[in-house]
Amino acid sequence: MTTLIVIQLILAIALVILVLLQGSDNEGLGLGGGTFGGMMSARGSANLLSRLTAITATLFMVMSVVLTITASVGSDKNVLESLPSMNEEESVPEQPSIPE
Repeated sequence: MTTLIVIQLILAIALVILVLLQGSDNEGLGLGGGTFGGMMSARGSANLLSRLTAITATLFMVMSVVLTITASVGSDKNVLESLPSMNEEESVPEQPSIPE
């Protein structure tokens, strides 16, 4: 379980970094107009970053579902059953008393 959480954390950090690296219309934190040619041209890096972001986001969502399933397998209660029960007597507030 700890390994899955560490993988989820790494995927979350990678997803944030990949989103921040992508260029916007006014080139926010993007790589800019790359003069590297080939794969690292402006268009090539945008395609690469878009694909990596989509893959990372998909892995993040799959890991979220896997973590949810593994956490619920060990428990026979669902979330609503695990909440503390409220008695009807406790839900009615007491009337304030007037100090003497």
